[in-house]
Amino acid sequence: MIRLDLSTPLGITIALLPEILLSFWALIVLLVVSWRHETAEDSRLAGWLSLAGVLLSGAGLAALWINDASPEGLAQMVALDGFRYGASAVVLLSAAVTILLSLGYLERERLLAPEYYPLVLLAAAGMLFLASAEDLIVLFLGLEVMSVAVYVLAGYDRRNVFSSEAALKYFLIGAFASGFLLYGIALVYGTTGTTNLSLIGAQLAGRPLPLMAALGLGLLLIGFGFKVAAVPFHMWSPDVYDGAPTPVTAFMATGVKAAAFAALVRTLLEAFPGASDLWQPVIAALAIASMVVGNLVALAQRSLKRMLAYSSIGHAGYLLVAVWPGSHPGAGAVLLYLLAYGLTTLATFGFLAWLGRGGEREVTLDDLSGLAGSRPLVAFGLTVCMLSLLGFPGTFGFIGKWYILSAVVAEGQMILPVVLVLTSVVSAGYYLPVIMAMYMKAAPSSTSHDGVRFPSGAAAAIGLSVAAVLLFGFWPGRMLDLAGRSGETLTQTAMPFAGP
Repeated sequence: MIRLDLSTPLGITIALLPEILLSFWALIVLLVVSWRHETAEDSRLAGWLSLAGVLLSGAGLAALWINDASPEGLAQMVALDGFRYGASAVVLLSAAVTILLSLGYLERERLLAPEYYPLVLLAAAGMLFLASAEDLIVLFLGLEVMSVAVYVLAGYDRRNVFSSEAALKYFLIGAFASGFLLYGIALVYGTTGTTNLSLIGAQLAGRPLPLMAALGLGLLLIGFGFKVAAVPFHMWSPDVYDGAPTPVTAFMATGVKAAAFAALVRTLLEAFPGASDLWQPVIAALAIASMVVGNLVALAQRSLKRMLAYSSIGHAGYLLVAVWPGSHPGAGAVLLYLLAYGLTTLATFGFLAWLGRGGEREVTLDDLSGLAGSRPLVAFGLTVCMLSLLGFPGTFGFIGKWYILSAVVAEGQMILPVVLVLTSVVSAGYYLPVIMAMYMKAAPSSTSHDGVRFPSGAAAAIGLSVAAVLLFGFWPGRMLDLAGRSGETLTQTAMPFAGP
């Protein structure tokens, strides 16, 4: 075990090693693309360099995780625990797969402007800060670094009016949400005199939550609701997911969601554990609304990409169910489901990116007809993804939902598990038709799917993701243990009130 004094420059540098390495590498890639940015080869060079940066940051994260780095003393601004490491690993995995999916995609769509890959790295760096935030100021800074980069990525296809619309909507509503979050931080600070999560929990322990702190908590929940696309704060999500370039959509659906949920769980469990009677009903209402609305509206979608966008709202509801207990098993369930959903969603959008052209907005079930006959491996991989999103036994998605149900039932809650199971059954109405179209419908012509070609990088990323979904679906023991241990490292403040 390594003990780090986070009040010293050396200690905080080591604690922020993954974030520092990724940010520094983003600047290196930015310098490279300012020099070479005219051809497809230059774009591929930037992509491979960016992937190297993600792997370097992952090595720094692994060094902290393996050596069990922990802080000395209390009231630090950066978390050093298994929960942070697990969430950060999901973020880096999302960034790496996004880069691999983008390598051939940008060239095919002629999107060779130089700033794409530095933006991906900077967005991932913001996500890492968000996942590691032990202080509301660090949380807000990480959120803004992530959001500004993703705003630009959503509108990266400047020739596509839908991509421009996605960026504008995401920017306007994201800025609105940031205002709620910042005002909530101000009210909490005004009540407690600190922005550190552990000290906030210590100040509020053992007494009724003051009105100003309760208002601050409500505004924080509204801000997080926007970021995780929970109903009724979901209105931006379908249009943004639909209009953004497909690899960017995959990045938003996985990396952004993982970072936001990690910050939400840490904020509730460390700063407001004694106010669970206030925030649990809100989380439950958001979860039920997200599961019901997301799954029911997804049934009416013809576009595969838009269906997946509404599906992601339903999955945000499942994750909110795991947040509800405010317990260590619930935190572990959040991590496990983020990994399961992340692997499956990245692979799904990877398939979608190469089944269509120009944003893939027009890919429907009819376009998948007969895919199993001409591209059996593609059909098999997409089938695995649909079954995992559905929560079918033998897939990682099933293990994730089972873990969520176990964490919630252990707290005596029965309504949320019932709604989760029923809405999962409803989701079969739009996941299974994808499989039926590939295997039970004839292709319009013998050449319908001849244009489906996967570059080597994208094929490797998708293939490994599908393999992991199956592997952890049949042998989940190691992942369950790791998620459980990571959730247990999350501090739940139980210190007495120290007085004003």
